[in-house]
Amino acid sequence: MPYLLPFPRFFHPAPGITEALPVTRHGIRNLSPFPFTGTDGPVFASLTIRNGDTGRTARGLCGLLPARCFTNGSVLPHERTLTSRLERQQRLVASDRGALGKPVLLTVPTLPQAAPADEPDAEQVIFYGDNHLYRLRSSPGHGTDPLDLPGPLVIADGHHRAETHALLAAGGNAECAFIPVVVVGADELTIGTFLRLIDPGDRPFADLLASLADHFTVRPLPRALPPTGPHHWLLSYRDQYFALHRPETRSMDTDSGWINQHILPAVFGITDTRTDSRITSVDPPPLADSEVFFDPTDDDKIKLLGFPLARDRFFSEVAEGRTLPPKSTRFEPRVPSGLLVWIP
Repeated sequence: MPYLLPFPRFFHPAPGITEALPVTRHGIRNLSPFPFTGTDGPVFASLTIRNGDTGRTARGLCGLLPARCFTNGSVLPHERTLTSRLERQQRLVASDRGALGKPVLLTVPTLPQAAPADEPDAEQVIFYGDNHLYRLRSSPGHGTDPLDLPGPLVIADGHHRAETHALLAAGGNAECAFIPVVVVGADELTIGTFLRLIDPGDRPFADLLASLADHFTVRPLPRALPPTGPHHWLLSYRDQYFALHRPETRSMDTDSGWINQHILPAVFGITDTRTDSRITSVDPPPLADSEVFFDPTDDDKIKLLGFPLARDRFFSEVAEGRTLPPKSTRFEPRVPSGLLVWIP
């Protein structure tokens, strides 16, 4: 397994409490005035993220990995990338000369080595956003030997960033030779699911529903009730709600794999979710009083919400060398852009 390396230097907002993070989505080097403070190394960083409602805390260890770790099997992907996103990421990284405003989130079943011990002189940045409290700490000079990471080491979030840097590094771009990462144990993360939005085109919804009934048990619902277990989905279209249940089959596909392999081509004519603009994936809608609240601006789209993949199944899929369709999982909590910034 790879060794996590300390940062020779990384950037972050000014120490203390910050109320807003700089927008780094469109590039970092051209931000003016430059909003970041440099932390000289060698240094690791620790990141703790606490949920404002539940108090649940995820602890992450931040450092660098050689880009080759993402092509030699040391770090494994778990889902395929979207072609348009990958093309955009390549253009952005090339123009920004390898700078990244957000580290790649990696996960292992459990992270036995906790983040570096807090030191009295530890520099820290505190940020509260998206109902989470983020605390980034760094202690130069403390525990800077490379750290042996347990396996399997899997990308949880940041497939496009990782693939872009790995490809550019393999092509000889020295500015992409290292990739900033945050490693968090999967036992401290939550695996969620994205909401699929599908354009029905000119086909009447009644025809689509009849086609779905060839593959599912379809049951009308009085309101938007979330799926309650594996093989169950909630389908919504113009304030109509249906519970879909996949019948028991011998197929070993995950739910998202089965949808992509069988339902999208047969019912909607969508054969490649990496490139087809008729389907997009967005963050899941809020849930209150056991009811899903969809964005009304999406009423003209068919909305399909599945049940999250179990953690054990996630790692078994990775162990078998299988990759899930794009946007099959949504790991929480995520690392916000602009908190830990890498500029080679």
